[in-house]
Amino acid sequence: MERTEKIQKLCLKMNVSEKEADDALRACGDDILDAALYLEALGRVRMPSGGFYAETPGPERNAQSQNTRHASETFGEAVRRFGRWTLGVIKKGMNNYIEVRKNSETTFRVPLTIFVIALFTPALPVIIALLVIGLFFDYSYHFTGPDLKDNNLGNAAAKGCYDVAHDIKRSFANEGCNCTAGAENGNGAAGAPGADGFGGKGGDGEF
Repeated sequence: MERTEKIQKLCLKMNVSEKEADDALRACGDDILDAALYLEALGRVRMPSGGFYAETPGPERNAQSQNTRHASETFGEAVRRFGRWTLGVIKKGMNNYIEVRKNSETTFRVPLTIFVIALFTPALPVIIALLVIGLFFDYSYHFTGPDLKDNNLGNAAAKGCYDVAHDIKRSFANEGCNCTAGAENGNGAAGAPGADGFGGKGGDGEF
């Protein structure tokens, strides 16, 4: 920047005469910022009639303002994107369901959004208990909907739980059958001596 331009800029921004601006530049080695501070220190700066300086923003201030505006727009856009994503997830959750079935017939179904919200309530222990108990009464659970495949991870996990519950149920049933069979065999062995007449009412009366 030439000296003449520096003088004009000082006159415009600091509201001083050209001579005062020139003297300030000479005293400060032609540094315009130091010259402005120099004039303020000397009390040579005169307020304009409006009572404030109509300062024109420089390139650095414009760049800083643009960066601030860009950061604000970027944060706002991120919030809007998150809001759109959240609404999309909720909408998909309302269009897809968890179904409770028995004998291949749907007993009832609940939207996934409602089911997930219920998992974050104090009713969680009750929900888990009902789901586990239902497995032992031949109820099964399936995730269905336009956005879910039949072989999705949720269905695979639900089928695994169903199989485990039936294995446990079958093992208890087998133990019960074994106990019943053992009791019947014992009754037959005890009845044999009576048939031969050794202590039974149906004996020949030899004793």
